[in-house]
Amino acid sequence: MSPPCVHALRSVPTGRLLYTEDALPAVRLVTFAAPRAEIVIATENESWFARFDRTFVAFEAGHVESGTRDGWSVVVLGHARTATGSEYLSGFDHTGPSPWMIQPSDCYLVLDIEYVTGRRLTLPRLAGDHR
Repeated sequence: MSPPCVHALRSVPTGRLLYTEDALPAVRLVTFAAPRAEIVIATENESWFARFDRTFVAFEAGHVESGTRDGWSVVVLGHARTATGSEYLSGFDHTGPSPWMIQPSDCYLVLDIEYVTGRRLTLPRLAGDHR
């Protein structure tokens, strides 16, 4: 596992769960934490997430600074499982950004980090572009 990639993941509160829906690629914005060698997604007890129990999925998170246009992107691949228990709540108590609503009774989708890759990037700025 790449420590710089995991460190970057821990600096943002949201990412994207990537999966297939009717054989087509699909993406869902989620709130997450990366406390250990896993991604813990807060499901807010939505039964929709149960479909991913014991499946192979992808996860992506990233950030780009608007002033400098410097940023990063991390992609994680691994098997997911549903879980409950307050031990997963501890992943959301770090000093970085925290998710919107997490309760001790919530269910979680836990993605084992089996493969991780990341990259730093600088978005080009065309002449006259002041964004």
